[in-house]
Amino acid sequence: MRRYIMKNISTIARCATLYRDEKLTALGLNGYQAPYVPEICNTPGITQEQLAQRLHVNRSSITRQLALLEENGFILRQRSTEDRRSIEVYPTNKMVEALPIVRDTFRRWRMELTKGLTEEELELLETLLERLANRAEEIR
Repeated sequence: MRRYIMKNISTIARCATLYRDEKLTALGLNGYQAPYVPEICNTPGITQEQLAQRLHVNRSSITRQLALLEENGFILRQRSTEDRRSIEVYPTNKMVEALPIVRDTFRRWRMELTKGLTEEELELLETLLERLANRAEEIR
């Protein structure tokens, strides 16, 4: 039996991004930027490096997306007073106001994606995906 685990995970991730693109365009956000919103709102002053680690994204992608978020008025970036090499990221009111909509978009995607799965299947899926995610972090 052939297993296409990574192909399936990649398909789900790409479709999730497209879904977020469609639902968040009116706010001025794209599907790639949506995961930044809760991280930045929940941790004002997070550094670009910390954000890259939490989102598992390379620094050039972080820099590019943060530049777009700053251009569109969602964040403010400033050099850290403690470590002049670090850039801290702060949410603006615009981002804070977008947070509930972004969270709802994540929730609706999850509900649509898992529609038809039993509670037991959801528990098993969550457990297995968590194990895979933890293993991926170990390998990296």
